[in-house]
Amino acid sequence: MAPQPVEAVFFFRYNQQVSQACYGRLGGSRYTKNYIQVSGSAAPALDQALGRSGGSKVDFELVWPSGSEIGELRDASDNRAQLAWKRSGHAPKPWKLGDPEDPEIAIPGDPRKTTEAGADAELSRLRGEHLEPWLLAVKTADEPGRLHARTYLEHPPAGREHYALDRLPPQILDAIRALNARTQSGVFLPSHRPPAPRAQAIVDRIQAALESDPNVLLIGPPGTGKTVALEDLRELAEHEASQLLFDPDNWYDAFGTQAAKVVSLVFHPSYAYENFVAGLFPESLEHGGFKLVAKPGPLVSLAHWTSSPNRQSLLIVDEFNRGPTAAIFGDTLALLDASKRSDPPTRPGAHIERPHVGTDMLVAPEFATADGEERVTEELRLPAGVRIVAALNSSDRSVAPLDAALRRRFAILAVAPDLDVLADHLGLAPTVRHGEYKPSDESPDNWTDTEVKELALRLLATLNERLAFVIGEDFLLGHALLWPVGEASAGAVRTALCEAFDRRIAASL
Repeated sequence: MAPQPVEAVFFFRYNQQVSQACYGRLGGSRYTKNYIQVSGSAAPALDQALGRSGGSKVDFELVWPSGSEIGELRDASDNRAQLAWKRSGHAPKPWKLGDPEDPEIAIPGDPRKTTEAGADAELSRLRGEHLEPWLLAVKTADEPGRLHARTYLEHPPAGREHYALDRLPPQILDAIRALNARTQSGVFLPSHRPPAPRAQAIVDRIQAALESDPNVLLIGPPGTGKTVALEDLRELAEHEASQLLFDPDNWYDAFGTQAAKVVSLVFHPSYAYENFVAGLFPESLEHGGFKLVAKPGPLVSLAHWTSSPNRQSLLIVDEFNRGPTAAIFGDTLALLDASKRSDPPTRPGAHIERPHVGTDMLVAPEFATADGEERVTEELRLPAGVRIVAALNSSDRSVAPLDAALRRRFAILAVAPDLDVLADHLGLAPTVRHGEYKPSDESPDNWTDTEVKELALRLLATLNERLAFVIGEDFLLGHALLWPVGEASAGAVRTALCEAFDRRIAASL
């Protein structure tokens, strides 16, 4: 199973109550429990994670890489929750004492002592060794009704370092360290809420296009939200890259983060192939003078990093046609098509000879492969995991038209002015832009803020109808030009419209 996003991590101090419950049921009065008490913030979080409400009982599965037990979450008489296992004496194996040679066992000990005195002696021995175990129950976001059992040791003995508590991600370790010494259970809840995109509709279209094509190009007039959508996309990708993951099949280093990387660029007339793909750059020598060193650009660096399995990267390019785009991509144009991308081990993909063959070319350490390799191979491939999203203004006529061969390799998304988005921002119904406009009073001094906003919406609709007829849709006015009207305070809306017209619309016209 692939690593899953973490929804919650519950942890339990291996105190006397927990150790007695996990050891197994014995004759007497103390080794009789088949549950761990859950209290504090961990109790409602566990209810939510397993979908329990109103004091009901909920069955779930306690699992580990080589086994499982059926568990039950229920209420105790003292209003605390009980995380139980249904079969008596069958706590999850990773939570029990056992043979340290067994890969399922983290806590060394002898579980075969069947008297309370013998079991107490095992606990005393364990305390004397200062191993200080912590039991973990991990809930992933994509597995309802399931908790993953693991155990870590605060002070593992020699040869058991893979169970060391400090191998946990810092955020989980900090939550464990912050647990009150008298408290048995705690919870770590990562933030899963992604940032809310401002240009939601455009972002949705980009993400849908990326499902089938690794290259997406936004084309539209200025002020239609293209740059905002690129910023939103970057924030979402960075959120994914920081997301905590858990690998259910991994015993030890099961936690990790999403392997993703984002690079943002803005093309300009001086940007060149040497900056984007690779080039020779001077480097000072220790005793004076300089030498030329082959250095990779962002495209080669991302391709090198993404060549490792389970990695994805995003290259964002704004002002795509402000530079000599075809020359910037150069021979890497042959690698852009989805069918030419590499996807090891099933598809090697097309390749070209990288620039400056015969010389060492090293990426920066943050772009090294998963095994730490920084040296770029002499055969350059573009992995399928490298996604490219770019944007250009259709009204720009100060630069050469986009190269047709390059354009064919991108999924084109036309981004037009969106009057519905503007109407929503202004607090108006989208239908306001239709029909004849008649304010309530001939004098603008007496117009209400709502009437001024209606005028703003109708103004943009009318101007764009005329512009489309006279010079074409490439020169339409974006809805963002009138965005400040919707942000003006009460009584200042008319001034905001006048300023938007004078400074933005008239200047564009």
